Amino acid sequence: MLHHKRMPYRRFVLLALAAVMLVALISACGKKESKATVIATYTGGEVTDTEFAKYTAFQEIMNPQTAMYMSIPQLKEQFVQQYIVTKVLIKDVSADDLKKAKDAAATFKTQISDAMKTDADLKKHMDDNKLTVADATAFYQDLVAFQAYYNAKKADFMPKVTEDEIKTEYAKAPSDYNLISVRHILIGTVDPSTGAELKTDEEALKTAKEVKAKLEEGGDWAALAKEFSTDTGSKDNGGLYEKQVAKGWVEEFKKAANTQEIGKVGDPVKTEYGYHVMKVEARDEASSYDKLSEQAKNMIKTDLATTKLNEFLTAEQDKLGIKVTLPAEPSASPSASGSPSASPSASPSASPDASASASAK
Repeated sequence: MLHHKRMPYRRFVLLALAAVMLVALISACGKKESKATVIATYTGGEVTDTEFAKYTAFQEIMNPQTAMYMSIPQLKEQFVQQYIVTKVLIKDVSADDLKKAKDAAATFKTQISDAMKTDADLKKHMDDNKLTVADATAFYQDLVAFQAYYNAKKADFMPKVTEDEIKTEYAKAPSDYNLISVRHILIGTVDPSTGAELKTDEEALKTAKEVKAKLEEGGDWAALAKEFSTDTGSKDNGGLYEKQVAKGWVEEFKKAANTQEIGKVGDPVKTEYGYHVMKVEARDEASSYDKLSEQAKNMIKTDLATTKLNEFLTAEQDKLGIKVTLPAEPSASPSASGSPSASPSASPSASPDASASASAK
């Protein structure tokens, strides 16, 4: 669960995340209100403030950190741009995928309708933002449809990745593709889904040192992981991530996994998620291309296909001639907890992985 999210299309969106940006790649469907103000134009259409406000309100339901992102003018503008791109591209979703999206949306409609009956905060949020069940359902349908579009396009690019491209990418950092088995216990400082503080940095480090001492005294990994770890992807498995490609992890965790003495509990490793108490159990080094595992080759191929897809989506965005005219807002600095990702994957959780999932491989 410590993976970083890979952003799928704008180069300037490549900020560490991990957030959930497939949710940020949804098309709008709210009706324009009489006093709506146009905040963006593009070839063939426009976006109003009321339309975008409903979109934002829906995102806040799917990802509570959206409000934080929207307080940052640069990120807000990127949301608008990506929002427009998906409004256009969603029209190219296949008929079969559109039907699946409609079926998923029907289930979502029932779920959110039921939730509003028991969740007063949800109902208030929707009422305050004039977001109806029909609006939310339509947004969700577009979410599912765009994910299908994205995945189909990515599949189209996979066969276009050549062996030479894979070799070139491997040669940039061979140790990134070591195959490693590692146990870790994460003492988290933030809740990855809400950004809420779990512990101060000092508290987390103190607990991590205590956990390390317990392990060195013969403590049971399974019991201690269950008791202390905030990584939901490994805490019930003794903190184990087995035979994972190193590149999948965030930089600090990856470095420790590649250099820490095998079989020894190392000093706590700090990442954006908190402090990790780690023990490397095995490390198969990819010292040459011939020794590269199929798992690693597939990861490189997927990364390169994603890059090609990014370039395609960037070109599609550029064709639209998007002009964003958001009202001026007080400037803010991005939070260290991350920025929205444009990748169609789940929301980040608390493990050290730098790939599309959020667990410490």
